[in-house]
Amino acid sequence: MDLSTRQVGWLPRDDKFALDGIDGLYLRHNTLLAVQNGASPERVTAFELDTAHQKIVSQNLFESATASLGDPTHGVIVGSDFYYIANSGWDTLDEHGERKSDAKATPARIMRVQLSN
Repeated sequence: MDLSTRQVGWLPRDDKFALDGIDGLYLRHNTLLAVQNGASPERVTAFELDTAHQKIVSQNLFESATASLGDPTHGVIVGSDFYYIANSGWDTLDEHGERKSDAKATPARIMRVQLSN
């Protein structure tokens, strides 16, 4: 979004990067941190932008389809660390918000990624 003109546009990605299913998106310097729980596999990743923030130039995958990652959601940047909820539990609920009969609840897990300066 160009704040001076209030124009919104898509970032070109040249079909190199999967940008679907983003549940949380956070900007730090030239990096977009993304929690993607609507994608398969679910993942937490960083997309590096060019200096003008006009194009994604690379991707750094933090976590994807690991044993510690359930259905990730929401994150926050604190200093040089990115914290996110690794297992929100959304995947244990049905379309009516009721717990699925075969679902097993697990304790909440907060994960941390140390970001480069």
